[in-house]
Amino acid sequence: MIENKNINLIILIIMLLAVIFTSILIVIPKNTIATVSNNQPEYVSKIFNQSKVTDINIEMSQTDWNWILENATKEEYRSGNITINGETFYNVGIRPKGNSSLSSVANSDTDRFSFKIDFDAYMDGQTAYGLDKLVLNNMMSDTTYMKEYLSYDLFSKMGVVTPVYSYANITINGNPWGLYLIVESGEESYLQRNFGSDSGKLYKPEDTGSSLKWVNENSSNYSGIKENAVVKITNEDFDRIVTMIKYLNSGTDLDKYIDIDSTLRYFAVNTVLVNLDSYVGNFKHNYYLYEKDGVCTILPWDLNMSFAGFQVGDAQQAVDFSIHTPVSGNLEDYPLIGKLLEVEEYKSLYHKYLDEAIKLYFDSGVFSSSINKLDKLINSYVKNDTTAFYTYEEYEKSLTVLKEFGKLRAASVTAQLAGNTTAGTISLDISALGSMRGGKGGFGRGMNAAPNSQGNPPNIGQGQNGKGANMQEAMKIIDDANGGELTEEQLEKLKELGFDEEMIERFKNVPPGGDRQNPNANAPGNNKGGFPMEQDGFNGGGMGNNRNKSNPINTQYLRISGITIGVCALFLT
Repeated sequence: MIENKNINLIILIIMLLAVIFTSILIVIPKNTIATVSNNQPEYVSKIFNQSKVTDINIEMSQTDWNWILENATKEEYRSGNITINGETFYNVGIRPKGNSSLSSVANSDTDRFSFKIDFDAYMDGQTAYGLDKLVLNNMMSDTTYMKEYLSYDLFSKMGVVTPVYSYANITINGNPWGLYLIVESGEESYLQRNFGSDSGKLYKPEDTGSSLKWVNENSSNYSGIKENAVVKITNEDFDRIVTMIKYLNSGTDLDKYIDIDSTLRYFAVNTVLVNLDSYVGNFKHNYYLYEKDGVCTILPWDLNMSFAGFQVGDAQQAVDFSIHTPVSGNLEDYPLIGKLLEVEEYKSLYHKYLDEAIKLYFDSGVFSSSINKLDKLINSYVKNDTTAFYTYEEYEKSLTVLKEFGKLRAASVTAQLAGNTTAGTISLDISALGSMRGGKGGFGRGMNAAPNSQGNPPNIGQGQNGKGANMQEAMKIIDDANGGELTEEQLEKLKELGFDEEMIERFKNVPPGGDRQNPNANAPGNNKGGFPMEQDGFNGGGMGNNRNKSNPINTQYLRISGITIGVCALFLT
């Protein structure tokens, strides 16, 4: 029989091992994504449960919140806490996001920005159930609240890699902020979820080189790709992108450098959706370029302007958008689609995927039934969304138009595949689906626009940052140009309305016939900034300054440790 002193020694050893094991758990990098039984990370079900609307509350100091509203276009992070379905994550980075949409909101009478949430901006390795970054999309330009959701749904059903997404009801410092679409950001957790731990490189091209047209081997000609790498890259990594661009434009060995199947699936869906705020539009942006072992493919991003919300003149043009030249200009300016369609085998495969998308999603009734299902889920939230860009009546009307547009677009694609150019003359008010203008009454529902920094409704007519910007008047100036160059008088008036030089340059540089409803300013890149200091009695972050607001993941491990030691202590008594 073992003596008591030996039993105590054994128990003490067990206790020490338990403490060591718990300590190891604490220091394991938390960007290792926790998975559930279906091999999906935990955040998919915890945050992006599509059967319900997620509750998200953001809390931050009034000083930091005021700073964000006054400096939105800088896109700099400030520290705050975010509670998701009752669980709080402390000291996360929060900033406004967007390009033209960000500038439009900043120069309007609402503060309903889109936001990006960076869970490890100030606490290295912190995640939300394995998610590193989260995007909150404000539904701008979408009367239906559904365009982006349905677009991702079709991409996914057609086998194209997409982020996960769902709806969320947002409050900020206790104030209702409206119904948003929340989307998994294309970062490390997105890569690992879709491509595994041995994933390749991801880029989000903007500006220089984003067309993927060949210039020469100097990587500076493609700086808009290289400088927008999502993950850390080397010069050798980017050399593979330059090589791909070279062979793509020569039209040789395409299958060695392009994932043909994935790329054609993307373009088939993008064409069906008439999504020109993407690679195929004037700005050749809002897409991801994924590379692994020298082979590249294109992946979707930012789909709120799909269903002909961008660079489309009227309903007939939208419905009959060409499947043969599915770009804003000439195919030679868009080699990633143009060069593939020069190959008969690839063109046939593209046509096959167009037909498949139509039959799978539209002819089958899935599109219409999905709209009905989503309406049941979000209708009451839309009705009570006091910061919305459109009225509830406009929302209800838009769903009928959306269904009809889907039906007509499907018929047109089918007709074009059969050798025709149209399925017939149509009459449809596609403006009911939303556009860059915001709502018909301006931004926000009348006097019910988003609360200002003090939580009170803004004074309608007073622009963001005291600029006195009036988006409706600005859009009238653009319309008056009627496709021509803006005059000096018009440009000066835009300045008076609060548009900055970058936004005005966008207006000046858009060619005649291009989209003049998109003052797309180049906002600075992500800037996490330094550690915010303690302000207004709020913990801004930093080591040793958490005021008992510990990382929930660490807290969980400490609870495990406490339970383990407690059980061991029982044996010692």
